[in-house]
Amino acid sequence: MSDRKEAKEILIEGLPVVCARCRVAICLRQQVLNLALGEDETLLCLPCLAQENESSAEDLLVKLSQYIQGRECFHKEWIRYCDRSYCPNPGGCLPAVCFGPGL
Repeated sequence: MSDRKEAKEILIEGLPVVCARCRVAICLRQQVLNLALGEDETLLCLPCLAQENESSAEDLLVKLSQYIQGRECFHKEWIRYCDRSYCPNPGGCLPAVCFGPGL
């Protein structure tokens, strides 16, 4: 039996777990993306967050992940997903980008 926790079990306690706009479940890394943008109450999934910031989902993810890498408070949460197998929604997100080199 594995001690590996499921992605849905690795969330930041007390933060929303569904997108405030489209109601899809959000993951730990999406929680961190929202926090990096200064939002801790009304969280959005990556596609809605990108739309809100007038950006593509990939551009926003790359830009924010670079910022997150330099901030210990965000980075310690970000790396709790060890690899792309933690992505709870690979069909509706960008795991190749999210877990790409340097991210």
